[in-house]
Amino acid sequence: MQIDPQEKRIKDIKEAFDQFDKDNKGVIPTKELLNTFKFLDQDINDEELRQHIALLDPEDSGQIDFANFLKLMVKVLRDDDTLDELMESFRVFDTEKVGTIATAEMRYILMELGDKMGVNEVKDILKEMDPDDSGQCKYEDYVKKKFEDWQAIKAKAAKAKAKKKKK
Repeated sequence: MQIDPQEKRIKDIKEAFDQFDKDNKGVIPTKELLNTFKFLDQDINDEELRQHIALLDPEDSGQIDFANFLKLMVKVLRDDDTLDELMESFRVFDTEKVGTIATAEMRYILMELGDKMGVNEVKDILKEMDPDDSGQCKYEDYVKKKFEDWQAIKAKAAKAKAKKKKK
């Protein structure tokens, strides 16, 4: 019998939470949030940690309940899935599995497949993907950077929304 991936994800999140819910009251100290991320193999920087704590513990009680923790972690882990899906869409063309795609092939992909792009837009993207003009697009670096940029934009938007809500 195969376990449902969503069910497994929730089980893993609950297991991480339970590791730090020492007295089984359904709450963990906010100071343990970083450790729960580590337990789930998630990297998080100080700014992201502060944002998550502010979201999960708006009254500054020093505790995070499981329901809110679960909502956050499902979203965080789903974002990881999105990154994996983006990487996989490029890996299809990486026949040698080395993290690169020939620049000429990437140009063709961007201009002819899916949502066709204009010449200038393609040139800009190729400059980012092949900065040393080696003839090989380093898609893994490019996707990670774009994903991080996207995450930063989302975080800024959430922060602005939170500030607006407080007014």
